[in-house]
Amino acid sequence: MTTGSTEGRPTGSRHAQVVDELGARIVRGLLPPGAVLPKEDDLVTELGVGRSALREGVKMLAGKGLLETRTSAGTRVRAREFWNHLDPDVLRWRFTDSASAQDISTLADLRIALEPGAARLAAETTDRAARARVQQAMTNLWATVDEPEQFIEADLAFHRAVFVAGDNDLLLYIHDAVDVAMRAVRPLHTREIEHNRDTLPNHEKVAAAIARGHHRAAEAAMRDIVEVARMDAVLLRDRTLPASEGPS
Repeated sequence: MTTGSTEGRPTGSRHAQVVDELGARIVRGLLPPGAVLPKEDDLVTELGVGRSALREGVKMLAGKGLLETRTSAGTRVRAREFWNHLDPDVLRWRFTDSASAQDISTLADLRIALEPGAARLAAETTDRAARARVQQAMTNLWATVDEPEQFIEADLAFHRAVFVAGDNDLLLYIHDAVDVAMRAVRPLHTREIEHNRDTLPNHEKVAAAIARGHHRAAEAAMRDIVEVARMDAVLLRDRTLPASEGPS
């Protein structure tokens, strides 16, 4: 397998090993912006790879916006603003295992920006089959509510069905691009069976509004869902911030 897996860390080629190891260090802050990579000889020894694999890995990380190489200054970590934030590997390194509370909050903000609009578009669609798939996804949510792991999958499938029904390829692309991040943080919002049950009425409102073509109701109900998720994220962020960095 080459790098780019959203199921877990890539295995196989040596350059994929380089990409995964150095990329994770950069995204997780172990190699901060402006830091110069260790000398090639040192990295070859540390990572147990050949020079060609190391160079290929560095080239791939440069393509993701994480590194830049200058003849006179060596290879440096680029500022965060230059990263390809929708790259599957960058998202995996950012959200899997060690997602910060601030990153979780950022993802919740993205959902606020995207999902209510997706629900509105889904309610406006004339594709009855797409609307029916949203309702089927809702049925699966009810069926799995007592099984947290299965409920997570059903919840992800429900939200994707809404995006598919919205029939906007750019919006669906963004949703699918951040799927790895969504999967990584979903347990935060599906932590208890009782909590999951409490979310179902609003999900049902979304599904019903889409089925009836009530776009404003669908948008409002989806906003209620993602606002709850955002509240969870903000509470987590505020609990983990140092006192001097807390909300004013």
